[in-house]
Amino acid sequence: MSRPLAERRPWTMALLAAAGLTLLLPSGFALLAPPELLDAAVALGDRRLALCIAGLFAASAVLARLLMIRRRTPEERLSEQPDPPPVQGDTHLR
Repeated sequence: MSRPLAERRPWTMALLAAAGLTLLLPSGFALLAPPELLDAAVALGDRRLALCIAGLFAASAVLARLLMIRRRTPEERLSEQPDPPPVQGDTHLR
């Protein structure tokens, strides 16, 4: 049975999620922020805005990757354990 893409390539999925978040948050800020905050953002300059967006991308990629860590269920842990040794017939107590 094939595993889902998120399990096979977790960093790819994290980068896609980070790209979506990086596009969504600045767009929402540009649409919904009051003019004073927009003027303050413009006053930061292109370099600082680009660094802020790059930092947002990196932080959201790491956060998305951490959120995609899958914990094994107890059934999976039991199925991965080796079988117990066979019981020998003459070794029990009488």
